[in-house]
Amino acid sequence: MDNNFEENLLKYLENKRNEMKQNFNRVLPTNELLFNRFEKAKYLNCGISSSVYDTSVVMGDVEIGDNVWIGPYTILEGINGKLKIGNFVSINAGVAIYTHDSTKYYVSGGKIPFDKGDVSIGDNTVIGTMSIVSSGVKIGKHCIIGANSFVNKDVPDYSIAYGTPVRIVGKVKLTENNIEFIYD
Repeated sequence: MDNNFEENLLKYLENKRNEMKQNFNRVLPTNELLFNRFEKAKYLNCGISSSVYDTSVVMGDVEIGDNVWIGPYTILEGINGKLKIGNFVSINAGVAIYTHDSTKYYVSGGKIPFDKGDVSIGDNTVIGTMSIVSSGVKIGKHCIIGANSFVNKDVPDYSIAYGTPVRIVGKVKLTENNIEFIYD
């Protein structure tokens, strides 16, 4: 490797790391210093003001709306169906969303095909850290999915749900000036 290039790269990374620490009190993986998450979203044809971390894996037919935050270390798999994410959605760190399930295929020794199905996530929804959304699931608008949840069934609009498997535990109540989280 050219010593001059290496010196310049290391100096650039040091400057970016210091800038990120000073301005945002963050220390990020090196690749996140090199690649802009808003540019990645633009490359993926996401809606306006959306961002996708460099550590996110995006495969297949994935549609991402406006003002969507796709956190680090996420998997968005739309190879076996369409994955549609609405506007003002937060997909938190470590979330995995799949349009297929290969369990029956492997357990049957390849005799039973993959389960496949589209996945949709409605507007104004939060998917909590380390959650898994399985194929064929529809999550409504204004929903909260708690961290570490396994979403294997539909979640209606205005629901609060968490668990493995996911269960509905409350409702989101919106008024013109307030939001309430009402638990059962």
